[in-house]
This record gives sequence, C-alpha cells and structure tokens, in this order.
Amino acid sequence: MAEALTLREKKKAKTKFALLDAALELIGDGSFRDVLVDDICERAEVSKVTFFKFFPQKEELLVYYMSIWQAECFIELQSTDKRGWEAVRHIFAKVTSDGVKQPGIMLSLISFLAEQKMHPSVPLLSDAELHLRFPAHEEREAIRATDLHQLFRKCVQEAAEDGQLALHLSEEEAVILLFSMFYGAYLTAHLFHVSDYMACYELHLKSLIR
Repeated sequence: MAEALTLREKKKAKTKFALLDAALELIGDGSFRDVLVDDICERAEVSKVTFFKFFPQKEELLVYYMSIWQAECFIELQSTDKRGWEAVRHIFAKVTSDGVKQPGIMLSLISFLAEQKMHPSVPLLSDAELHLRFPAHEEREAIRATDLHQLFRKCVQEAAEDGQLALHLSEEEAVILLFSMFYGAYLTAHLFHVSDYMACYELHLKSLIR
C-alpha cells in the first residue's frame, strides 16, 4: 500500500499535519477562537489559499484533530487487552493526558460543538495520512472505519457481557451517557478547577458500573 501512494498524496497529508500541529501550538492553554489563520499559516509555512483548500472553515481543524485522536485511541486499545470499563478508562485517561499537553484543545472543541449543536462527523483519513501518521499499522480500513461511537458501543457491549453494566441501563443509554461524560466531565472539572480530571471521569463512570 505504501508503494501506491503518490508524492502528491504524501505532500497533501504532510501539509494538513503541519497546519494542525501549528494550530495546536498556537492554542496552548487558550482558545482556538483567538488563533488567527494568518498565524497558523505563517507557523506551518503554508499559504492561506492552501489552508482554505483543505479547511474551508478554520474550525474544521478541530474536527480534523478529533479524527486523528480517534485513530490514535483505536490503535492504542488494539495493542492492549483492555475491555469494557477498563477500555473506557483508557479513553478517558487519554483525554486527560492529552489535555495536559494541549489544555485548550478539548475546551475549544466542546465550545465549537455546542455552537454547532452537533456531534462531529469526523473526516475519514486518507491512506497517505494513515500511512504517515501510523506507519507500523496496516489495518487502515479498520482504523478509518472506527469512530468514538463505535469504540464506546464496543466497550459497553463488553461490560454487559462481563456482567458489569448497571441493570437499570440499556446498552444504548450507556453509550449516550459515555458521550455525556466524555465532554461533560472534562468541562465540569475545568469549571470547578479540579486538577485531577481523571478523578472526575471516575466519579461519573460509577453511575454505569454494576
């Protein structure tokens, strides 16, 4: 598959990565709203014309971040034997650790989704993006086909199989609650100045465990 990739495809993927990395560096612990396209392009050494070719709206970078984040999470879980609530804890721990490195990104994403009144329909990563970002992993279709909803649904199904899902909840209700926790617990920890974000996730997760 790697041999089939053209130089143009690789260059396109590298340019998108450069723009995302530049945006993340500029966000820091601030808000994406305050980051200017001009500054992103200057840092990434990419023209504004190219930027808007890849991301017609600046905020699409936030959704692109989520697309790569989901792929990373899928690969991490594939390399472990975690299942059910332990897999969910891994997902929440990843949010927490990434939030330490990029404090502003999750809050900016939550704000954007609230304004749009939507859950992100993340773009599918190209073969070039998957090859360059995850060169050691050949299961590209599986990576590309898996989103956060599928990850949560699999975790809940495993928890139910293991007899660890609270009896008063259906599997679909548990998936919805996990989404509420994914975004809401992070925001709650921020609003209440709780430094241990993972503890906040654990507190919410108790409501799902039998």
